[in-house]
Amino acid sequence: MIHNVYILKKTGESLIHGYYGSIEVDETLITGFLSAISTFAEEIGAESVESLVMKNMKFVYAMDTSTPEPIIFAVSVDREEEEYKIKDILIKIKEKFIGEHKSDLEEWHGDINAFKPFYEDLDEIVWEYVVSKYSKAFHKLVTNKEQTIDEVIALIYHLFSPKIAQKLIDRILENIVQ
Repeated sequence: MIHNVYILKKTGESLIHGYYGSIEVDETLITGFLSAISTFAEEIGAESVESLVMKNMKFVYAMDTSTPEPIIFAVSVDREEEEYKIKDILIKIKEKFIGEHKSDLEEWHGDINAFKPFYEDLDEIVWEYVVSKYSKAFHKLVTNKEQTIDEVIALIYHLFSPKIAQKLIDRILENIVQ
């Protein structure tokens, strides 16, 4: 599951933070940490960080160096997530963000409001992943009658941010009605 998406300057300054899962952490703490790990990797000659694995979660990284200051893209996910799928999502996010905001980054004076419209694109990219991965499983739960609809809804709200949970529930209910 995707918990968070971070887009930040290499200095650790957050540009975008999308919250989608059940793990929410202080954005400033995380972006500073992600930036420090990236800088550390460069300092020891490792060039860049691909991922950082912890006991129950991992961060998957991508970097863009086409702007005056490198931009770090990172996603926090459950450890079990297939890294190549998350890398694909990161590439989509990176290409879309840089494509839409390269000139903003080149002329940026510290106002993150220039990037707010990107949240809609980010939500859509993450939503596509959530639907492809989870909607069939939750649909099966609902139609199999092993759990009540209330139990499934509670489970969805436990696993996802409210925004994603509501969209997923609406999608499942729409499919059941059809």
